[in-house]
Amino acid sequence: MAYIICEPCVDVMDTACVDVCPVNCIHTVEGENQLYIDPNVCIDCAACVDVCPVTAIFMESEVPSEWNSYIDINSKFFETFEYPEDAGSDDEAGKSKKKEQGIPEEYVQLPDAIGSTLRTPFNLLAMLGQPFLGAFSAKFKSELENMAGNPIVFSSAVSTGINSLINLILYPLVLFFIGVYQGGGSFFSSQGNLMIFLGILIAIAEGIFRFRDELTTTPDAEQSRYGASFYGWFPSLIATPLLKGLRPALVDDTTSIRTTMPGAVQAQGELYTDDIKERYRRYGMVNRIFEDTDYYRIEIEFPRWVPNSSAKTTYDLPDRMPHYDYEISLSSPFTPETSEPSTSQLIVQTQLPRDPKEPQEFADPRFEKVVGRTSSFPDGFRNTFAIPGQPEDFYTKYQNRLLEIVVPKTGTYDELGLEQPVHYAKLKG
Repeated sequence: MAYIICEPCVDVMDTACVDVCPVNCIHTVEGENQLYIDPNVCIDCAACVDVCPVTAIFMESEVPSEWNSYIDINSKFFETFEYPEDAGSDDEAGKSKKKEQGIPEEYVQLPDAIGSTLRTPFNLLAMLGQPFLGAFSAKFKSELENMAGNPIVFSSAVSTGINSLINLILYPLVLFFIGVYQGGGSFFSSQGNLMIFLGILIAIAEGIFRFRDELTTTPDAEQSRYGASFYGWFPSLIATPLLKGLRPALVDDTTSIRTTMPGAVQAQGELYTDDIKERYRRYGMVNRIFEDTDYYRIEIEFPRWVPNSSAKTTYDLPDRMPHYDYEISLSSPFTPETSEPSTSQLIVQTQLPRDPKEPQEFADPRFEKVVGRTSSFPDGFRNTFAIPGQPEDFYTKYQNRLLEIVVPKTGTYDELGLEQPVHYAKLKG
């Protein structure tokens, strides 16, 4: 469900929305008096909404009733629209409007764009307070990191790491004094030594849990989270909304135009960006097929992170995508009369997890608001792989957001006699 440009754009045609669109889906032609959004290309990032000076852009489902006719007007425009990339080489207008798809040039330098900064002396307090602030939740640290605008002032990873190291001293010390108190005031009791050892174990276990995403995700998952310490969870419930409410007093938001990008426009906050590979994962497009002597191995990467769009903030979506439900079927159209083996079809169907008690409802009801309403957030995907030969079954393994399927060229998987990898940790345990 794409965005629609309505009546306020007529005879105005401010191109601020064109400049910030990351997929080049906003167009017009000579003789038209407004701009149009291609619904087949729009990714519902909402980057154009905030920069429109006349508030003419709405999600299709939220178009005001008096402007409903613009939904059909927008759709009909693209029935005959010829993209500049497809126009003839002698079309000078097409050359001037041509813009390469993918990651636009203006987004290459986005990390260097001027952003918000903490005012003095709050920036100094944030820098010096990292050992303490690292104990707060990932959402709190992410918000503060965004407000600081500089990892030297505040970094989620650095503050969490420093706090974890401090806890290696703090936890044993606290438990030691508890042990001394319970042991009658003796500083050299076996109970005190045991409490020190227990405190070290708790601090190590907590540190591993807080950095679990760093240990379990693949190198291209750059959005790792850093959770709260044991004593930081409850304060975070109060501190996070308080930090957001105090943002105007704590932050100097840039008032200058983003000059690091060609054709830049002034925008409030961060412009929408979405990792291309992560977007492809949501459509099941990141997959590979490997052929061995007796079998095929298929790998499909599942989505890891919720798209960083306006819908995420509006509906308070989590950072990580839930693990998809998936169903795999194998069709082997073999008949004895065929002289040569037919091609089998391996079908993988996925979807966001449903509530076991209410199969029509999402397990996480927050996704109900975005799935099916935004083209960048499909419910799942379907992959069909043509497998030469006559396999009778297959083997699957899902680990670390990667689905691996082994399909024999003929017969069953057990007949292949493949040795499963031995996990050393399990062997030791």
